[in-house]
Amino acid sequence: MAWTPYLVINFTGIFKAAPISPLATIWGSLFAKANAVYNPIVYGISHPKYRAALYQKFPSLSCQDSSPSDDGQSVASGATQATEEKA
Repeated sequence: MAWTPYLVINFTGIFKAAPISPLATIWGSLFAKANAVYNPIVYGISHPKYRAALYQKFPSLSCQDSSPSDDGQSVASGATQATEEKA
């Protein structure tokens, strides 16, 4: 998602669909490269194991309640039934 403006600006320049100002190319590049800054923040908010590790190291920076209830383990059942398929 972050590289989409950069792609659009480059394709516009390659195929000469519209005139592009130098300022537009700078903003597209800046937004795309800023992905290295905000991607870890988004990852930290969305991933439960990362949140648990963040809470252990820095409780004041955590993105969860004061007590971590999610241990990051899967809640899927271990039981699986296999049936033989007859053709």
